[in-house]
This record gives sequence, structure tokens and C-alpha cells, in this order.
Amino acid sequence: MPVRRLAGEARSQAIVKAALGLFAQQGFDATTTRSLARAAGVSEALLFKHFPTKRALYRAILEYKIRDAEQALPLDDSLLSLEDEAFFLHIAYHLMRRVDADDAFCRLMLRSAMDGHDLAQRFRKARSGKLLDLLTRKIRQRCERLKIQPPVDPPLAARMFSGMILSVMLNRRIFREEVVSRTSLDEVARALVHIFLSGVGKAGSKA
Repeated sequence: MPVRRLAGEARSQAIVKAALGLFAQQGFDATTTRSLARAAGVSEALLFKHFPTKRALYRAILEYKIRDAEQALPLDDSLLSLEDEAFFLHIAYHLMRRVDADDAFCRLMLRSAMDGHDLAQRFRKARSGKLLDLLTRKIRQRCERLKIQPPVDPPLAARMFSGMILSVMLNRRIFREEVVSRTSLDEVARALVHIFLSGVGKAGSKA
């Protein structure tokens, strides 16, 4: 029984990973259960045994990616103890590296948003919301320490930072923009953080 259960869990994970890539390429509506089964190397009957509907499989992808993201980068208060530059570099480089290694979920999120499915919104609430809250708190912390008025509302500034990362990775992975593509992720992350922190306030700035 335990061996059979583990095999079933492994099969479910294999189906989820195969489906993620296919949904990212074709979108939810255009992807058939037959093509999903073929991509996962299983029969449609076995596919339905693990996931009764396409929407159930879509939800499984979301849950899998949330767990994966939480394990890779726990968004807890311990990150706030990092120095400003180290904090923003840690987040920027981590997110860029993950998308650069596998952009399938990024593509799927974009397709989900364009197709009107709730995958993007649910991931934003479950994961991106935590990230934006942490960024907002760090920006406020920085401004309080430097005794300056934030030049931009901290929640808005947090979204600008995450938006900079998204823009860079879209140019690198989707549009294959030459300058961004040929520059190392470390250099890109450092440039992005330098520009962002210059806007949020430097040491010695006056209120």
C-alpha cells in the first residue's frame, strides 16, 4: 500500500509538471485532456483518475507552484534583518534566477490573466501578496531609519520594485531583448536595486 501510494503521488506530480508546460504554451481552453495525457505519458482514464477535470489540474498546478515558491524563498520576517541592499538583491536575484531557469509558470500566469482564469489572481493573493507586504515593510523601515519622507507611497513603491523585476524578465525570456539577455543576472539585479534604492532615498537625505 505505501509503495502504491508513493507511486501515485509521483505520477500526480509528473502530470502536473507536464500540464504546466502545455497550459503555458496553449492556454486553458485550447489544451485538451487528450494532449495533456499524451504530454504526461498516461492514458486519459489515468489522467481523470488523478484529476477529474481540467480545472482540478489547474488548481493542482497552482498549489504545487505555491509550495515550491515557499520552499525556495520563505517570505518571513527574518528577511527584514538584512541590510537594505542585501534584502532587495536577495529577492531580485532569487526571482530572476527562478524565471530564467524555467519561465513556463511565468508564461502560464500571463496566459491565465489574459484568458480571464483566476490562476494569476489566486497566486497573487497567496504568494505575491506576501512578497508585496514584505517589500512595503522594508521600504518603510528604510525611510524611518534614514529619517526621510518616502518619495512614493511604500505600497506603490513595492509594486514598482516587483514590476521592475517582471519587466526585466519579460524582456529577457519572452522578448529576448539583446542587452538584457547578454547581461548576467547578477549584474542586472545589482543595477535594478541600485536604481530603486536611489529613488527610495539615500543615506544623508533630509526629510
